[in-house]
Amino acid sequence: MSYKKFDREFCLTDNSVNVYGYRLLTDGFVQEKFKPAIGYFMHKRELGVAVRWEDFRVDGDKLYAKPVINESAFPNLFAQIEAGFYAGASAGSIVALEFSDDDKMKLADQTGITVTKWYPREVSIVDLPGNYNALAQLYDESDNVLYDLSDKKSQKKSEMKKIEFNAEQLRLLDLSDNATDDQITVALKNLADRAKRADAAEKSLSDLKAGMTQKQVKAILEKGMSEHKLTKELADSLEKDYAGNPDGLQKLVDAMQPQKFVSKQTNSKVPTDLPEKYRGKSFNDLYVSGDLETVKADYPDYYETLKSKK
Repeated sequence: MSYKKFDREFCLTDNSVNVYGYRLLTDGFVQEKFKPAIGYFMHKRELGVAVRWEDFRVDGDKLYAKPVINESAFPNLFAQIEAGFYAGASAGSIVALEFSDDDKMKLADQTGITVTKWYPREVSIVDLPGNYNALAQLYDESDNVLYDLSDKKSQKKSEMKKIEFNAEQLRLLDLSDNATDDQITVALKNLADRAKRADAAEKSLSDLKAGMTQKQVKAILEKGMSEHKLTKELADSLEKDYAGNPDGLQKLVDAMQPQKFVSKQTNSKVPTDLPEKYRGKSFNDLYVSGDLETVKADYPDYYETLKSKK
């Protein structure tokens, strides 16, 4: 591979208005984004990389750099530049990171935007700077066209398109063939509003169905527990597993048999001498009232009966 550095500076850009009516601010050039700092010959990428730019320097509003010529691919280019046949540099595929259409930033002959933060994808060696193929469009970092300036206007690409509705489309909007732009706008807005209301109604219906399903599941589980088919732990597990399937849960619970709880055989008779204040009280009732230890000490068999029932 053969490379040769051309020891003369080329002006890559300045703050002036270009042939398309917009301008790039030199102090907005983001050099660290311009990597690799390559260039083509007359913006023809298919020919391969022609130069690599080095020694960037700003002087006033002018941005300078020196080209390293790829003589392996372009053996005569160095001599042609030296002879003055290709004496310009042209930034291609400008990536506009920030820009403004503020009139206060425009020069007298400026009709387009002011690009305040930018970098090029490449800078070509050309015969004339300001090449039409180089600066006609501005891009974002994803290579989407932000501005199409081939007609020397700084309008956004999306703003240069006008949507035309055919007769069938107008009829779908309940409009006549000679409907005005304002009528079409109103019809589209009404259509969008109806779509939003439909989406909201669909969500409400979905939420209602989900709520009803949840109530069905809980009712099935509560009935199953009351019939001694389910323990609390099993019911909690089934509630998660069958959250959206009450029919399946009902079939499962219907197929279950009531559980038989075997308790410890104790004397279940109420002692004849049991004080009235203890009669009819459950294990928990006596615990809360503080009488449980007294019952345990004085009536151990009855205590065991209450405990087994608990």
